[in-house]
Amino acid sequence: FGDGTQTRDFTHVSDVARACELAADHELTGVYNVGTQEAYSFNEMVAMINDALGTDVDPEYIECPFDGYVHDTMADYSTFHEATGWEPEISFEEGVELVCEPYQ
Repeated sequence: FGDGTQTRDFTHVSDVARACELAADHELTGVYNVGTQEAYSFNEMVAMINDALGTDVDPEYIECPFDGYVHDTMADYSTFHEATGWEPEISFEEGVELVCEPYQ
């Protein structure tokens, strides 16, 4: 939505799976954040994907169709880290490379 400047904390699925395993192993209850504590814009993501694939695709953004859209988000995983020792292992850049690798 919008112009691609909104930011998100993109977390690789293997880091999420490892977090789920640790949560089960530690028998955690409650709500915990899992993320990288780093935010990237959608425009940055598109540029990285284009670089990885050797393409030059321009995204088409649309107006947000609902109220309350959060422009910027980023997860603070410190509470989960304190409970389990978990930290993300795959950076956003490495994750983009891993996802794009089969298409190169």
